[in-house]
Amino acid sequence: MDPLSRRAEVEVNQGIISLGDGANNTINNYHHPLPSAASMRWPGGPGRLSPTALAAARFVGREQELHDLHTALRSGTGLIAQTVAGLGGVGKSALACRYAQMRQDSYSPVWWITADSPDRIEAGLAALAVRMVPELNSAPLPDAAAWARSWLACHDGWLLVLDDVAAPADVQDLIGSLGAGRFLITSRLAEGWQELVDRPVTLGAMPVEDAAELLRRSSGRADLPDAARLSTRLGHLPLAVAQAGAYLSQTGISVGEYLDLLDHSSAETFRQAAVGTPEDRTMAAVWTVTLDRIAAEDTLALEAFRTLAWFAPAGIPRSLLTPMADQGALVHALGLLRAYRMVDVVDGSLSVHRLVQEVFRTPDAAIRHREDEAVARGRARSVDLLTRARPPLDAGLEAWQLFLPHADALVAHTTSVQDDPASTGVFEAAAAFLGSQNLQHRAVRYCSRIADFRERTQGAHDPATLHARANLAAAYLGSGDRVRGRDLLTANLSDQQRILGPDHRLTLASQAYLAAITYTEGDRDLGIELLEESLDHRERALGPDHPDTLVSRGNLAVAHHERGDMGRAVGLFEAQVADCARILGPVHFDTLRARYHLAGAHHAAGNATEAARHLTAVLADCERVLGASHPLTAAVRSDVTAVDSELTQQPRVDIEQLRADLVESEREHGPEHRNTLSIRAVLGSTYLRAGDVRSATEVLEAALGYSLWVLGPDHPVTLNTSHQLGDAYYAAGRHALGTEMVREALADCERVLGPDQWETENVRATLVYMAASSLITRIPGARAVSRLLKRLRRRSRPDGSAPPDGHQGWIRPDPDPERVRAAAAEGLRLCRKGELRASEGHLRVAADGGNTSAMANLGMVLARTGRPAGAESWLLRAVEAGEETAGGPLGSLLAETGRFKEAQPWLRRAAATGSVDSMMDLGHVLIRTRGGRSEAELWYRRAAAAGDPEAALFLEQWAARHPRRRPGPG
Repeated sequence: MDPLSRRAEVEVNQGIISLGDGANNTINNYHHPLPSAASMRWPGGPGRLSPTALAAARFVGREQELHDLHTALRSGTGLIAQTVAGLGGVGKSALACRYAQMRQDSYSPVWWITADSPDRIEAGLAALAVRMVPELNSAPLPDAAAWARSWLACHDGWLLVLDDVAAPADVQDLIGSLGAGRFLITSRLAEGWQELVDRPVTLGAMPVEDAAELLRRSSGRADLPDAARLSTRLGHLPLAVAQAGAYLSQTGISVGEYLDLLDHSSAETFRQAAVGTPEDRTMAAVWTVTLDRIAAEDTLALEAFRTLAWFAPAGIPRSLLTPMADQGALVHALGLLRAYRMVDVVDGSLSVHRLVQEVFRTPDAAIRHREDEAVARGRARSVDLLTRARPPLDAGLEAWQLFLPHADALVAHTTSVQDDPASTGVFEAAAAFLGSQNLQHRAVRYCSRIADFRERTQGAHDPATLHARANLAAAYLGSGDRVRGRDLLTANLSDQQRILGPDHRLTLASQAYLAAITYTEGDRDLGIELLEESLDHRERALGPDHPDTLVSRGNLAVAHHERGDMGRAVGLFEAQVADCARILGPVHFDTLRARYHLAGAHHAAGNATEAARHLTAVLADCERVLGASHPLTAAVRSDVTAVDSELTQQPRVDIEQLRADLVESEREHGPEHRNTLSIRAVLGSTYLRAGDVRSATEVLEAALGYSLWVLGPDHPVTLNTSHQLGDAYYAAGRHALGTEMVREALADCERVLGPDQWETENVRATLVYMAASSLITRIPGARAVSRLLKRLRRRSRPDGSAPPDGHQGWIRPDPDPERVRAAAAEGLRLCRKGELRASEGHLRVAADGGNTSAMANLGMVLARTGRPAGAESWLLRAVEAGEETAGGPLGSLLAETGRFKEAQPWLRRAAATGSVDSMMDLGHVLIRTRGGRSEAELWYRRAAAAGDPEAALFLEQWAARHPRRRPGPG
């Protein structure tokens, strides 16, 4: 102390300080002993819950997890610890908080500690001590925490929630020092708890319906039609869904606008959250903490994760990552990622949550581990690994099924400006395989990127660019995009003739393809003329024995075959078989294919015996040379059984073989392959000939769906399958539906093929037979129902859920859920754009896969396009499969066709659920029935109260026309 300044400088003041000359200070410190931890009881009242406990009102679902948690924690005496582990953002803390709130009366006390570090654990224990002994507030932190430990050791009945524990070692000493009570631990780390916990609970994403409900609660909007679509986009992760809901609530934007933000400004959207949201609880930041911990232990694990972000979310073979490091280091790195649930192992392959992948594919300089250079390095490494892993073209379907999803992911998640020779090589391999499998609709995006890259790097007139454009045109045409494909093919042919010359092989190939397209699009006469010109040109430029010349000769023969000129077709095929056998050999693939076509021409010409002889010989050679599972072998086998069935009149033998062929083709080539489509259509026709109408209907419905999806509505195979399905409906006694489908097939054949083609005549003959046998007149089409279209555009649940215990048909294997969901989503997207006919094929595929929402959407598409019988069938099927929302559209459809009595139960059922449209339709139906006007007014009033302006206007008009009579004087 400075005696001149009379000031006191002290660090700790206990008592009184007197200043001045001669001042005498006596300080007496009195220490009151702390109460014994053993004798101290909990003072009562609530304990301490999570800082986010107020959000528990938004908690949705997880009933089974809560039950399992309570069972584990109350299963015995003494000390019990239970761990809830899982990916960051999956809802571990919310589950623990919900459990603690629900069970507060079962524990004394419930105490929440944020436990992401040892220091915070100690602080949480000290806070518990201060709660019981306020004097400990001035004690050193370790002393207060030690007193809390003593108290926990002397008492039971308490629940200590340790939230976000980084590692078991951080809590092992605490738990090991106690003998009673309950610990509920949440951690991102799912491994290493064996010493403390019998069976850790691993939490996954929420079910789709629960996630949609969480979004509604978080947004404060009970009516959020697209909630399921957004929650699916966010992978049903509670953190992401809650963040999106809070942002919707704060900004007032729609779900569609938020989805646009995700699509076009994802980096900012992952960071954006409602006011008050902690920075470390956003999509952008929540997994960064986990990666910090992983990077501190193993940098290889971090690099592997960045690479995995560019692959498909599931089905990633471990072998794909083998080139990254030696086996031991890679096993350790993947094990670390799995321990933190950044990666899961399913059926021996790796999977990553799709939203986590999307976040770490999105560069953001403000977020660790997502810098531009880091993201680009992960993308480059994924391309390198795919380049090393791409199988040879003839590797078989199984190898390509493992590879293609990851090539699909690469092309979907990159842009053309990022393409380089390595990624283009991956795309070329994928496009070549898909083209060999006739899956042109899947090859389009690959061919488009290849053509863009060639033009950008080699110029618009380079031969490689022209070749890439020709492949793109072929992919467009094969996928059903006729206009774009033909335009591109025509323009590219002009460039090829000018740059490469008219006799160049690529030019001649484009010329031949254009001739074939002209023929298949319906101009048969001009098409055959162009095919003959192409054949002459190839013979002149390449020679009569060149393989391309043989292909042209075969195409011309096929054209004459399809046109019905069997004499010319048989002659051309015989010449082609002889030439191919002489030049290429008797068992060359092109020779075998020519022999197969020759047999088909004999059969079409009415000579089934000769066809059977050729087919039997070809089948033996195909099985010997190509193998039993090759597409050509399967096609020949199908025709052998079909012709034998025709000759022996024993269709059941045919059916058994076709069923086996279809299963094999599904396994080897997938349901979209042309060979699979052909076998399915033949099987349906064979069932019909055998009189098994139910099986015929089911198989032909599936065949039509895939044919519409893969080949398009105007392809001859689609037209024939539609004709066959109409015939099956008619044979099943559904005369109206069958006649309607055949009439529609006839109109399409006349438009596409021409009125005088033999296929068109065949369909016309079927329709004449139906009309003559049942005297059915034209079925009036349903009027354009605006509400049906409005409902369709509001639908948003292509969730792929299968009907409970529904009839799945005899040959419907477990569908690919991803394919079913993709078909349903694409069908719904096209519906919203108003492209109803284009959506039909996608919806049929999804409906056939058990998607009840797609069944209802398909029914509404058929109603909107004037096909009420088919619409009724699918809507009824949807309702029977559990899609309750289809009842209203079904009732509306019945009402539109004048079947008011049948419509009422369906409309009442839907109106009772709050459907305003169904209330209005029910009112319209009741007003047309005797004695229903008073009830109609009631439903109109309910609709008006629900906010329907049409109902309010109708009530005004009603009141003007029907004024209530006042009672007379008594």
